[in-house]
Amino acid sequence: MISFILMFIAGVANACMDVIKYHWDKCIFTTWSNQNWINPALSWPNKWKPKTKLGDLIMSTILVWVTDFWHFCKALMLTAIMASIIFYTPLINWWIDFILLYSIFTITFELFFSKILIRHKDI
Repeated sequence: MISFILMFIAGVANACMDVIKYHWDKCIFTTWSNQNWINPALSWPNKWKPKTKLGDLIMSTILVWVTDFWHFCKALMLTAIMASIIFYTPLINWWIDFILLYSIFTITFELFFSKILIRHKDI
């Protein structure tokens, strides 16, 4: 059952990534503080701030998830998917569980991408 919760989290994280990338002007994140971390148009240079070869290597690889919101959500999504594999125990059988896990991810993604993370009064 934990795998299903983790797949839900992965769907939300993926929706956050896509909504800030493709619908920034309509998403709920435009009003959040720290726009230099959340807004992809402003946050992308954070990955390259160290200005040293070692700093660039560390911030562009193992610590990239701290540089901006998009990379944080990507790391969260990948971690949730990997953890759902580790914690997976059959609920019904593997192929029905696969369909359920896939459905949870895609339905969650669509719900958050098109409904929850968008300011609909602006559309």
